[in-house]
Amino acid sequence: MTLYDLQGEYLRLYDMATDEEDEQAFLDSLESLDAELEAKGNGYANVIKQLEMEAQECDRAIEAFQRKKEIRENHVKRMKEALIRAMDVIGKDTIKAGEYTLKVSNNGGLQPLVVDGDVPANYMRIKYEPDNQLIRKAIAEGKELGFAHLEPRGRHITIK
Repeated sequence: MTLYDLQGEYLRLYDMATDEEDEQAFLDSLESLDAELEAKGNGYANVIKQLEMEAQECDRAIEAFQRKKEIRENHVKRMKEALIRAMDVIGKDTIKAGEYTLKVSNNGGLQPLVVDGDVPANYMRIKYEPDNQLIRKAIAEGKELGFAHLEPRGRHITIK
């Protein structure tokens, strides 16, 4: 029986309880459904725990691959810097290296900008953003705010 089927059975059981049928039949049906739900719940919990463990293993694998990626990117950066230094020493912007042509070029785009000091106010940007704590406090005090409201809290399953 699926969880969907169990929901239907609980609704049928509710109907039995409200139709004032035989008390023993109601109790027997309730006990049977509880056992069925417990078995389904156990199966679901097993699958959930397995999937959670696999997701954690995926996180560990992602972290390991991210470290490998960063190491390789750092090697590439150092090798390119070494090539640029060597080509600068010999005074060449372009060299033919077997099947490759290596060329040193200036980067495009905006020049890098470094701001290292107190910036005058006329060079500052003001950023407005909602003050969530203030908004929550106002709502908690009973104020009606047309631009914000509190949503109901979510629910979750705890598996121990």
